[in-house]
Amino acid sequence: SEIVLPLTGYLVYQGRLEFWAAVAAATLGSLVGTIVDFGVGYYFGRPAVLRLGRKIRLREHHLIVAEGWFAKYGSVAVLLARFVPLLRTVIAFPAGIAKMKIGKFLAYSTVGIVIWDIILIYLGVLAGQNASSIISTLDAILPLIGYAAIVGLILVLLYFSRKPRKKESPDEGKHAT
Repeated sequence: SEIVLPLTGYLVYQGRLEFWAAVAAATLGSLVGTIVDFGVGYYFGRPAVLRLGRKIRLREHHLIVAEGWFAKYGSVAVLLARFVPLLRTVIAFPAGIAKMKIGKFLAYSTVGIVIWDIILIYLGVLAGQNASSIISTLDAILPLIGYAAIVGLILVLLYFSRKPRKKESPDEGKHAT
């Protein structure tokens, strides 16, 4: 959402999309995904979430963090997590595992998702309105960033080329018999 929705906002700025239609479509898409995640947790439990997680790059650590938020804040965690990167995508699993009431889950999810979608789409609109100043600023600073990256790379290469290498002692590599 962090990439797609600001681009959607830019399309709104250009007049290709209507703001509230874009918010509605984004919200609907997010709700469908989060309901599926909630259902996996609710009906199949933590083991199924972990099995699915291996296929979608959801690590157990991410689930543990989301479960911690859910344990600490209860149902409100579903709302709060919508504003935290990565957490927003996994909070539905512990909510489902904890058998949160679906109506409450949908209410908190919808509020958080709508607010987040409005913010990101509006940022895209603002970027469109200020595109010329953004581009001129980028034109000015991108060469400086490039030069800084080159200098940084040279310094790293110098550091590693001058770093003394660990010499292998005569006893290393020999195995006791």
